[in-house]
Amino acid sequence: MTRKENILEIIYSVADELGMKVMCDMNIIGGGLYHPDDNHDSILTVLKKKSDKHIVAYHEMYGNHPSFWGWYLNNEINPMDSLDYKQAHFWRQLWKSVANKCHAIAPGSKVTISPFFLLDKEEFRGFRYQSPAEYEAWWFNTMKESDIDVLMLQDSGAEHLSFFTLDEREPFLAAAAKACQRAGKEFWVNVETGQVEADNWAEALEMEHNHSREWAFTQIDWLKQKLLLAAKYGTGIINWGYYPFMNPKDEYEAEVDGQKVNADNRKANYEAYKNYIESLTDNIPDGLLVQPKLQGTLWFLEAGMENKDMATLEKELREEITNQRNLGFTYLWICSTSYYFTAEKK
Repeated sequence: MTRKENILEIIYSVADELGMKVMCDMNIIGGGLYHPDDNHDSILTVLKKKSDKHIVAYHEMYGNHPSFWGWYLNNEINPMDSLDYKQAHFWRQLWKSVANKCHAIAPGSKVTISPFFLLDKEEFRGFRYQSPAEYEAWWFNTMKESDIDVLMLQDSGAEHLSFFTLDEREPFLAAAAKACQRAGKEFWVNVETGQVEADNWAEALEMEHNHSREWAFTQIDWLKQKLLLAAKYGTGIINWGYYPFMNPKDEYEAEVDGQKVNADNRKANYEAYKNYIESLTDNIPDGLLVQPKLQGTLWFLEAGMENKDMATLEKELREEITNQRNLGFTYLWICSTSYYFTAEKK
């Protein structure tokens, strides 16, 4: 086992000890794998072969761990026009191949995906606005055809703007939940704890144009409302935003869009959320499907960790995972795993 591979081994081993579940991203990454002028059959053949090799080798290395729970398709795309059959076919065929291989090599494991939606009705940013009904139709067909197990919808829209209301977001959560229900799949919500602070579209567009978007933690009262909405529709709640806005470690250097995040604020955010979950009872409130709390967070493993002393690194990883567990997190949602494990070298 190489030093890089040992880092993932440590994560799975600590998760075993703490009774946590790990989902890892794949080696087929990004939303730009499809190009209209490509020979799609040829591209799919290459990607499927590459993915199959990775899945088999990765599972041979880590699949014996009790914490080995599932896989994450790290392809963030917005549903394309309903008449774009070629692109829909491309993604559905790719995801079906990946999901089928995951299920065959690790029966009972879950394949997940975390897409976004667009709330830009006026199309200020140049992307076509699509109605919740269009999302429902596209994701129903996709979940039905692809064998993905869990759709984890980002709750803030692709724009991540603070002025979006719950009333604007809810129809998209309802649509995705209905799509999953019709397809016999699970629907989770990715409740984001970071947002771009803006009062309106004019301010947001100016900041985007000037590359000066103001990112901030979703303050706890607002986060509670977002969690209540998520628990109304999702049977699971996952998160982006712990990194970089809630990690309490001094050594962690966080930034978003080049903007550094103050460590003291992160500690305060961590404690505010911890106080919130400690106020919850064991009962699921009426009208909700789960308790309104986060069950895990997206964790991008930093490149270069393998250069650290292994004893020091194991201590740091254990602290990272324990901090998440102390917030009630069950799932370790790890990304950049293909940096630490490359099947092509096997």
